[in-house]
Amino acid sequence: MGLQILIYIGVIIFHRVLTRSINNGTIENRTDSLERSFDSLVLRMNNMTDILNNLQTKIQTQKKSPLFYVELSGNRQLQKNSIVKFDTQFIDEGNNFNTGDGIFVAPTSGVYLFSWTIQTYSSKTVQTELRVDNIVRGKHLMNLGSAGYFATTRNVFCAVNKGDHVWIQTDNHYADNYFQDLSGGVRSSFMGIFIQEH
Repeated sequence: MGLQILIYIGVIIFHRVLTRSINNGTIENRTDSLERSFDSLVLRMNNMTDILNNLQTKIQTQKKSPLFYVELSGNRQLQKNSIVKFDTQFIDEGNNFNTGDGIFVAPTSGVYLFSWTIQTYSSKTVQTELRVDNIVRGKHLMNLGSAGYFATTRNVFCAVNKGDHVWIQTDNHYADNYFQDLSGGVRSSFMGIFIQEH
């Protein structure tokens, strides 16, 4: 009987040790597995957050690609080296054109298309320049005889850096640059379109 009790006690002890060992191993394995799964989930969530942030930035950039179109209201007579202050705004995606001073500030580096139209009339001369940070990137000359009212347009593609100031101004040749505003007709205008990054 004593031997049976000893065997019985031995079996109970062995069972408890074995059960604890299995349970401990299972808990430790499960804990390690859960920690690895949690770390993996956190990493995936961080990656997904980065992807979504990048996508949101791209969408916002695409929505706010620089684009403006402005006109000159009323007749203007400008001296040499005068900025043409286009004061009537029709489109300004991104709010980068200032109608107070006639200057566009590039929010993005890249290639832009700038276009400006000058309206004048008989016997008048208007010579203008596209300037990017005070560097001449294009010139436009209107010199009319007895042609009546006339408008011409100049287009220029150029690379612009973020923060560059872009404007139209008269050059240093003519002291009487006359911009005509035809009521219900063509007005002098200025526009810029972002084409692509460079």
